Amino acid sequence: MLFPILRRLLRRGRARRETKVAFLVFILAGSVLGNSLTFYFFDRPHQPGLTFADAIWYSAISITTIGYGDFFAVSVGAKIGTIFFIVITGLAAFTTALGMGIDWILERQHKERSGMGSTGVRDHLLIINFPGERRVRQIIEEYLLDTRHKNDEIIIVSDQLETLPFSLPNVHFVRGSPLQEETFRRANSDHAKLAIVLSTSYDDPSSDSLAASTVSILEHISPELRSVVEVLDAGHTLLFNGAKNASLVYTFKMSSNLIVQEVQDPGVNLLTLAITSNLIEGTLESTEVSGEPSARSAYKDVAKRLLDFDINLVGVIRDGKVHLQFNNLALIHKDVLVYISSSRTDWPSLSALLEL
Repeated sequence: MLFPILRRLLRRGRARRETKVAFLVFILAGSVLGNSLTFYFFDRPHQPGLTFADAIWYSAISITTIGYGDFFAVSVGAKIGTIFFIVITGLAAFTTALGMGIDWILERQHKERSGMGSTGVRDHLLIINFPGERRVRQIIEEYLLDTRHKNDEIIIVSDQLETLPFSLPNVHFVRGSPLQEETFRRANSDHAKLAIVLSTSYDDPSSDSLAASTVSILEHISPELRSVVEVLDAGHTLLFNGAKNASLVYTFKMSSNLIVQEVQDPGVNLLTLAITSNLIEGTLESTEVSGEPSARSAYKDVAKRLLDFDINLVGVIRDGKVHLQFNNLALIHKDVLVYISSSRTDWPSLSALLEL
């Protein structure tokens, strides 16, 4: 009888969840304490050696309906206390609390699946937009192949899905428009380590403009967050002129170039697949020259010396321009070295190998 009354009071009340929980805890604690006192006071003469700790144990076990039978009420006063504090009050409060706990778990699971909750993860990867399940899963799998990222948390942000069509460990979903700050607040973008902005759809002519707007919002919220952006039309580069911390990847242009290269020079495709995948040993990697090099070494000499350590220098990026010819090109601060190696090496380690 008391159980439905408690449920109605808690559901109709405008109190916050924390207040309701505190109310139930208060009732449970009062039931345990009340029954313990009556049991200890009335039954102690009938059960020599009975301690107050035994009374608390008996009360707690009785409320949870386990009832080992090692203690039971003998006196009339203890039995009346058990009926009131355990049967009427305690069981109702315990069952109500259990129901609230189950409701809370189910609610959290529903929010997680539908992407309407908030995430508390940090140092995670943001994947924004969902052009297709296969595409997104390939990106996730490739990213996690890197030993540095194998345990990273990933959050997918999209307003195109009701729920994620797959379930993977450490992969979360936040449903909402990438053009709203509130969405990125729920995705905890302030504490993300990297963002990948995918196209909304390969048939959507407005995809690049939406991606540019998304990058603008991201940089407003998290100025230090680096974004890698999928751009469908190389002619839309102007849209990203205001982006300060974004790298553009021209998906169609790269795939078209690769097809033509493979037509002209068979084998280029296999090599490209190998050096752009974390699955195969020997991947394209990069590092930025930090600090002023102690010696103004020519890249021609640097490339030769790196070969002794199975590191193949492919090119140098300086002020956004790619250099593939190393004659008359010397090492300077802020250069980005792109190389092929079986393991990723930072600039201090490379500098030590080169004895610079």
